[in-house]
Amino acid sequence: MSTRLRKRQLLNGKTFILLGLIGFSLVWLLPFATVALTALRSEGDMYANGVFSIPKVIRWENLTKAWGVGDFPTYFKNSLLLILLKVPLGILVAALAAYPLAKMSFRGNSALFIFFLVGLAVPIQVTLLPLVGMMRDLGLSGSVYALIPPYIAFGLPLQILVLRGFFKLIPGEILEAARIDGASEFTIFRRIMLPLSVPALAALFILDSLSTWNEFLMALVLTSAKAARTVPLGLLAFQGEHNTQYTLLMAGVAISILPVLIIFVFLQRYFVTGLTAGAVKG
Repeated sequence: MSTRLRKRQLLNGKTFILLGLIGFSLVWLLPFATVALTALRSEGDMYANGVFSIPKVIRWENLTKAWGVGDFPTYFKNSLLLILLKVPLGILVAALAAYPLAKMSFRGNSALFIFFLVGLAVPIQVTLLPLVGMMRDLGLSGSVYALIPPYIAFGLPLQILVLRGFFKLIPGEILEAARIDGASEFTIFRRIMLPLSVPALAALFILDSLSTWNEFLMALVLTSAKAARTVPLGLLAFQGEHNTQYTLLMAGVAISILPVLIIFVFLQRYFVTGLTAGAVKG
């Protein structure tokens, strides 16, 4: 086979892969295009010309109207509070659990790890009734703080799985040298393990922030007061008993996805590295 023929086959293969990636990108962007085209038009325009037509008049006021109708100042405050409190706390608890599972030998290590992984198979729906009673007994019923304990608990299995895999990649010689120098296990965890695990921690921060921001079912059941509800529940304001304001609903969706997009843009360079390393078998 000539060199020219090899180069042509290689070029054709790269072109095929590029076209495939462009196709997947267009499919991935289709929901965003639907949201944008619907959010910036009038109801009459949408029904007359369809969702995928170009709006005849751009209705920027839909965004400001949706912000007020959906009471987003209150819901944004609650969702941001959950992200700022629950996400770092949950990742810290997962890291404290993953460190001994990855770097310490003790009886029952594997069994304890499997116990944590079983949490991935527990449906949220079967826990709702017990959770309502538990939050009531703790005096948190109806408040936004009632979401923090169950959110942390349901996030731990995946976080421990990823962090344990990442921690196993860190050479044990580094830890032994620190122990010889007199460092305690907590010092090793705080000054060695956590700084070396920034990619995995950032990847988990993105995933956990996204799941916390978008979670609907537990927020609906555990928060009764309007002042305690989160952004996904705010979108219910655009749905009535007999009709739905689709243009305002899509404007609310556009507003609600902006914060998680910002988080992803700033931390996306850590995302693939962290999840790939955490998936390594070990």
